[in-house]
Amino acid sequence: MNSLNIGLIGCGGIMDAHLAGYKALYTAGLKVFNIRAVCDTYEQNARRKAEAVELIQGRRPNIYLNFEEMIKRESLDAVDIALPHNIHHTVACRCLEEGLHVIIEKPLGITMRAARLIIDAAEKYGKTLAVAENYRRSPENRAIWWAIRQNYIGDPRIVIWIAAGWNPNPWGWREDRFIAGGSWVFDGGVHLADLDRYQLGREAVDVYAVTETFDPIKKGVKVTVDDMTMAIIRFEGHVYVQWLWTRAAPGRDVNIRVIYGSRGALNGEGLRVQKEDSVEVHRMYMLVDKMMKSLKPEERESMFPRGITDTFATELYDFYSAIVEKRKPEVDGWEAYKDMAIPLGFYESAVLGKPVKIKDIEELKIEEYQGEINEKNGIR
Repeated sequence: MNSLNIGLIGCGGIMDAHLAGYKALYTAGLKVFNIRAVCDTYEQNARRKAEAVELIQGRRPNIYLNFEEMIKRESLDAVDIALPHNIHHTVACRCLEEGLHVIIEKPLGITMRAARLIIDAAEKYGKTLAVAENYRRSPENRAIWWAIRQNYIGDPRIVIWIAAGWNPNPWGWREDRFIAGGSWVFDGGVHLADLDRYQLGREAVDVYAVTETFDPIKKGVKVTVDDMTMAIIRFEGHVYVQWLWTRAAPGRDVNIRVIYGSRGALNGEGLRVQKEDSVEVHRMYMLVDKMMKSLKPEERESMFPRGITDTFATELYDFYSAIVEKRKPEVDGWEAYKDMAIPLGFYESAVLGKPVKIKDIEELKIEEYQGEINEKNGIR
């Protein structure tokens, strides 16, 4: 099994999860990546990651403070990018221009237009572009996907996601919409948009949303992203999805995601099927076990190579396999682009005060909210 030389760009907190993924691959005997270099503008961050890499592969990678220097000096096949959203497109496009395959943290870009720049570069230079979308890869979320296709809940009807809580602390660069693009409803919302699309097997048609910033100052830090978004998404096939995300709800946290169908419901706890006088309950571990037994060996290996269930490991291995097999990764640029269109559609709807069509977001016909971000970041 040939290994690929890879460089890590961005050594912040999320790269720790990526390193846990690399470690899981190595532990399972899948030594498919040789991490030759790490890069971060903060040398201390880069040194910490280099030390962690050495514990995984037995060799310390070279340290760089400038990614341009790294990609010019190192003999790399690919890069793993985890940076603030406003520089995703500049760094990814340069790496693609230099002939490198790219896996990049979600969201793909800070705006739809920025994401298109990355997709266009990948297609122009014929390189693999994968987006680190890991939620769908857990055994539990695969089992929900599988259960819907077994018709266990009947025809999907409604999805509800609520994540309401209180957090008085500022969250670094993510409080600035010109760097982050939006709040967690964008940064993390692409995960939920991907789950909705993947598990339902349908595309979003239109959205309507309202947003608010209840706390514009957090411990002296100016906040320019929302801290509350309520939205309704209409999917193909008469499926309706309701989201509420907020960090401005003190006193009682609520965290729930449920998919309702004509016969029952699915969530992280498992499957509940409505009978005439009772509800039949199947715990999640039972559902996962049933799915695993139903999968063909090649299907199981594709989802969970060598039995690995670490979602960062499996997305990295899918990236590797896509390169060597010359195929699309499961979540490529276009898949991630569709994920982004849903939460960015929320912001466009909120600015315009009316529903917007997802197709218009994807075709760059509506950019009222994104326009100022594009201008600030020189995105054309």
